Amino acid sequence: MSRINAGNTLVLTDEQLKNYEEQGYIILENLFTDEETDRVRGIIDELDEESERALSAKKQDFINIAGQINFNGNINFLRPELQGFIADRRFVDLTTTLLGPDTKLYWDQSVYKRPEANRDFPWHQDNGYVPTVPEHYLTCWLALDDARIENGCIWVQPGSHKQGFVPHVKTDIGWVCYSGEEEGIPVPLKKGSMVAFHSLLFHRSKPNLSKAETRKAYVIQYSRDGSYNPETGKVFRNGPLIAKDGKPVYAGFIPKDLC
Repeated sequence: MSRINAGNTLVLTDEQLKNYEEQGYIILENLFTDEETDRVRGIIDELDEESERALSAKKQDFINIAGQINFNGNINFLRPELQGFIADRRFVDLTTTLLGPDTKLYWDQSVYKRPEANRDFPWHQDNGYVPTVPEHYLTCWLALDDARIENGCIWVQPGSHKQGFVPHVKTDIGWVCYSGEEEGIPVPLKKGSMVAFHSLLFHRSKPNLSKAETRKAYVIQYSRDGSYNPETGKVFRNGPLIAKDGKPVYAGFIPKDLC
């Protein structure tokens, strides 16, 4: 378990660091309080409602399916409170420990999987969606409500990040890197808890089989400052720099056109 003091700093234990290296992920229980999580979820609920209305007109947009699952990206630019949240000291400590002294937001999105969404999100590596240099970045999957097996928590294949990048096949339900028999292990999370994993870790989610629960997650990804798409040569500018020389640097809301 993570150790959080009154200053909201985060210190990873030797066991957690070893687990990240060997298994590719760590679980941070109760990283955020109910009050903190409720505040973030309230903002994201509003943004998801707006996005879902637009999606309903199209029915489906690749991996987004109206009434089933909605990925709403780059939302840190929509509300100053969210951008301040992704620059929280706990994220600074986590990213500088795992990635290096200069870190920035790589991408953020809410992922809401609706009740009775009879749909898998298949095995993939996050790098399978966008090529990135340096290859290693960090995905933080924050549970905005309890994420359980029944309502579609994520599953992982421990140690799979050690295989390096695996070619992906595009399907109508997303990019797929693995179609074998390995089931993996579930990662249920209590509200306010988070799993942080290597961008090359195989992960998936199963259908939401609950009758009334939308599985709500905020996915926040971080990379080293200067990371870029090798196919275009463009540096990613999807959010602010949060750490320089291992110290927090975020000083206030930065619009997308100034990022």
